[in-house]
Amino acid sequence: MMPRYITSTTLFAGLTVLLSAGSGSAQIPEEFDNLQVLDHEISRGELVSLMRGFASALGLRCNSCHVGDDPDDLEGYDFASDEKELKVVARGMLEMVGEINETFIPLAGRAEHMQVQCATCHRGLRVPLALRALMLQTIDEEGTEAAVTRYGELRDQYYGRAAYDFGQGSLNNVAETLARRGDVEDALTIIRLNIEHNPDIGYPNVLHAQILFMMEDREGAIAAIERAIELEPDNDFYKQQLERLRSPGQSP
Repeated sequence: MMPRYITSTTLFAGLTVLLSAGSGSAQIPEEFDNLQVLDHEISRGELVSLMRGFASALGLRCNSCHVGDDPDDLEGYDFASDEKELKVVARGMLEMVGEINETFIPLAGRAEHMQVQCATCHRGLRVPLALRALMLQTIDEEGTEAAVTRYGELRDQYYGRAAYDFGQGSLNNVAETLARRGDVEDALTIIRLNIEHNPDIGYPNVLHAQILFMMEDREGAIAAIERAIELEPDNDFYKQQLERLRSPGQSP
C-alpha cells in the first residue's frame, strides 16, 4: 500500500513522466532492498514515479541520494546503499511528511483537501530558503554587492516559478530588517534594487523615504514620498507621511 501522503495526482504525474522516459528506468531493479519508510509491497512503477517526483520537487538527480555516477545512465547503481547522507536525511523528511499528513492535518479537519508534499516547502530547491532569508544570509556572509548579484541570478533563473517570491514584499522585508539593525547603507541599496524591479508600486518608495530620513536626507525623503503618491494618488497614509516630512521636527 502506498503511503497516504502520496496523492493520486502525484502518482499520475510521476507515471506520465515514467511512461515517456528513456532507457534510464530500465536500469532500476525489479525488487528493492533496504526500504525503511516506504511500503515493502510498493510496485516498481510506483517507486520510480515517486523518486521522479522527489527529484523534481528538490531539483536533484538520482546520484544526489544514490551511489552512482551518471544521472542519465543508472547501470551499476547501488540503490540499497546508505552511503550518502542525503538519502538518510530523505528518510527522515518522508517520516515527517507522513506524520504531518496522517496526524496533524486531520486534526485541523482538512485532510480531504490538503496534503503536504516535498514541493510544498522545497518548490524545486534542495535548500528551501525564502528569498528574504537567502538575501540576508548572503549579505551577512558575502556583502550587499554579492547579494544584489545573487538576486539578479535568481531572478533570471527562477522568475515565474514558485521557487522564490520576487514580489515587492521580499526585498521590502530585507530592507526593513537591515534598517532596524542600523545597516542603513545596505538597506538603501536593497530598497533601490526593489524600486528598480517594481517601479510602479508605491510602498517601496515609502521605505526609501524612511531610510533616507534615517540618513538625515529630508529632501530626498520628501521626493521619495512624492513618488509614492504619484504612483498611488489615493493613498492617505502616503499623504500623511509627506505632511510629516514637510513639517520641521516631524518624522515619518
